[in-house]
Amino acid sequence: MSICGARTWGRNLVVCFVLLAGCSAAFAADTISGVVSNQTTAKPSAGDTVVLLRLAAGREVEEGQTKTDAQGKFIFSFDATTDQRLVRVLHQGVSYDHAVVGAGPLQLTVFDAVPKIAGLKGGIGIVRVESDKTTLKVTEMYAITNSSTPPVTQSGPHNFEFSTPPHSVLDFVQVMGPKASWVSVHPAQVRPGQYNIDFPMRPGDTLFKFAYHLPYAGPTALRLNLAYPIQRFAVLHPPSMSFKPLRSGAFAKPALAADLLVEEAVAHPLAGVVPAFEISGIGAAPPPATAAKASPPPFSAPPVAADTSAAHSSNNPSAAPEVSKNVWWLLIPGIAIALSVALFGVRRSENKPAPVVKMDDSVLRPSFVDALKEELFQLESDRLRGLVSPEEYADTKQALNQSIQRAMSRNGSYNRVFKSQKA
Repeated sequence: MSICGARTWGRNLVVCFVLLAGCSAAFAADTISGVVSNQTTAKPSAGDTVVLLRLAAGREVEEGQTKTDAQGKFIFSFDATTDQRLVRVLHQGVSYDHAVVGAGPLQLTVFDAVPKIAGLKGGIGIVRVESDKTTLKVTEMYAITNSSTPPVTQSGPHNFEFSTPPHSVLDFVQVMGPKASWVSVHPAQVRPGQYNIDFPMRPGDTLFKFAYHLPYAGPTALRLNLAYPIQRFAVLHPPSMSFKPLRSGAFAKPALAADLLVEEAVAHPLAGVVPAFEISGIGAAPPPATAAKASPPPFSAPPVAADTSAAHSSNNPSAAPEVSKNVWWLLIPGIAIALSVALFGVRRSENKPAPVVKMDDSVLRPSFVDALKEELFQLESDRLRGLVSPEEYADTKQALNQSIQRAMSRNGSYNRVFKSQKA
């Protein structure tokens, strides 16, 4: 073979290798694989239905469906696009969603479903009250914790039961599952003013939020019921409104947080019926932008875990587009938790000095930052799905970034406090 022929043959060989490599890369980019594990049994989850969904133009498009094999494995091939994708696993009537990020195999988890879990309770409950001259607006939110062992999902038509006052009109109901985002749900009305929510309560924290309004012409007494015992409960209202407990000693002295007065219930935990209170006056809660720009309080355990997956109920409720711009409800749980921790700390310090606490940097980093980052990711997802306008996207992103920067900039002070905390 001549020298020129050898060179030509060598170039052709290199081109072939490049083409083969390109084909392999393209094939990898068009393939999604993973393993589903049952965390209740600690075994592979065989026979589960797995659905590949593409998020395009604000809707979910099914691109494929398969079953897990005996080892819990699955694989999809699809046409490559820049659209976001979800992998949904259906296990015992409950769906578990995972956002596809990167090219590596997915490690997905599911839990066995049971109709009832004994001992469910909530870490925090918040009621926000505001009014104009004719209408009283009430928004209730509760974080219910499923800490079952072994971990299971509670699934049934009566997972969360709530009631609204006479003559009230229900405005909306939204739920946020563990490692997920807010979704709108349609509760079943048992009788006037009483509702059931059929939303699976997976291991971890599930947030329930509902709002209603009723005619308002002066002082109004509210008597609220709790679906589960709540460790910390508080009523938030504008300072221009008056709050009056109908039973002496039921609520602690109010504190101001983010331009709202926080009235915390004395009982810990609070179960069954909330101590009745009377509300009067006129006032509106700060707009979401104002709340988002407020300095985040120092606390270490928000009720929402950070992740990039999206959870849906068994009947796949529609996503709530307005929630991502309402950063206010991301901040309110933190404010109430911070107040509760502060009050508990003050009462405890009256009896005995607090010991020196040492934590490493991974613990000192506020989980509040993770919650904000999760909301930022969800905002980007909503933008891609067309659920928020460009103006709402820009305003909310700016507010979230400012809150994250403030929280991160205060880490140094947190470290100093936690490393040497004295009474």
